[in-house]
Amino acid sequence: MRRLIRTYIPFTKGVIQTFAAYRVNFYVFILGDMFQTLVLLYIWYAIFQSSSESVIQGFTFQEMTGYVVMSMLTAMLIANEVHWSIGEDVQTGNIAMNLVKPVSYQLRQYFAALGYLAVNFTSIFIPLWSMYSIYNYLVLGFLPSIPGLLVYFLSAFLSSLILFFINYLFGLAAFFVEYVFGFIFAKEAVMRVLSGQLIPLTFFPVSIMAVFRFLPFAGLVYTPTMIYLGKFTGQELLFNLAIQVLWVFLLLILTQLVWKRAVKRLTILGG
Repeated sequence: MRRLIRTYIPFTKGVIQTFAAYRVNFYVFILGDMFQTLVLLYIWYAIFQSSSESVIQGFTFQEMTGYVVMSMLTAMLIANEVHWSIGEDVQTGNIAMNLVKPVSYQLRQYFAALGYLAVNFTSIFIPLWSMYSIYNYLVLGFLPSIPGLLVYFLSAFLSSLILFFINYLFGLAAFFVEYVFGFIFAKEAVMRVLSGQLIPLTFFPVSIMAVFRFLPFAGLVYTPTMIYLGKFTGQELLFNLAIQVLWVFLLLILTQLVWKRAVKRLTILGG
């Protein structure tokens, strides 16, 4: 284990050093996400103001505000750029050099994703979540319990694994189509809906929700956010955590299978 960490931790440090060198670009993207959050908050404010009901689909306006903010923070926390990195390696030909190195390409990408997780946690999540928590405590008198917060972070960690494997799979698509720009943007648009980042999944029809909850995307944002808000408790909490764990293992197996085919595909293209 110690040797493993010594081998791959430089890839984590590399991502952190890149952030330190190009932090302005990083924060510009953050401002864009924060602007989207403000727009969503205004839309939900208008919806609740125009509704005769104070509770919509199990959410009060205060709870919906919490959902919008925490879904944004969770999405920012688990974000990584593994798909772009793999696509660039294939497009530039650097993948050939990576394949001959005595390191696992998937582990290299995962440790790079850990770098994103560390940067996101320290530079985005902690500052914004602290401000949001202070507001909640002073205005609403609400703070999450320590056990609830720990379970949230457990779920968010599982979310980061699921997102890593999904992005890794989309990155491997570059082995087959060479240019994955369109694929990735389409994936991002679909995932914002299916993960519950734009709207809680409970707002979909029951039949559709019954399908969505078993997909890996629900475990990205919707599950940890609902856990944070205390919407999932008891057996429902355990069920949703189990779904996340199941998808982690299924996606791990799937990435191994696709990787074997991708490497063979790359060999054919290289003659």
